Amino acid sequence: MASRHHRPRRTTAVAALAAAALALPAVTSCSQARAAADCGALAKDVQRDVQDLRRTIADDSKDPQSGQEFIDKINRDLGELTRRTGADTDSDGESPVKDAIGALTAAVDDIQDSVGDGERPDVTALTKAAGSLTAACIKG
Repeated sequence: MASRHHRPRRTTAVAALAAAALALPAVTSCSQARAAADCGALAKDVQRDVQDLRRTIADDSKDPQSGQEFIDKINRDLGELTRRTGADTDSDGESPVKDAIGALTAAVDDIQDSVGDGERPDVTALTKAAGSLTAACIKG
């Protein structure tokens, strides 16, 4: 009779371990899904800021300096994206998100240089990099 009392405990322990083993991938995939959602939301913000910048630059009546507020927004969004995704461009390792952030950063730097020189910047590279970021976030 004593063996019957130990058997349910052992079965319960095995069942608990099995449940924990099955739950671990679910927790990991939730974390990955949350990171992808954060990435996608921030990529959408960057896309909106890029479009605002394009409209501002295309308006011939405005000074190229007027786009600075959108450049600042893009830089803030890139900083937040880097923080949330862990895709620091200075860290080792490659990822599509990290590559897209690097391309966006370079494009923003080029635009800031043009604005600083009083020139109307070309936002083609920035638009392309923003599209790459969106695609990278979707792929995860």
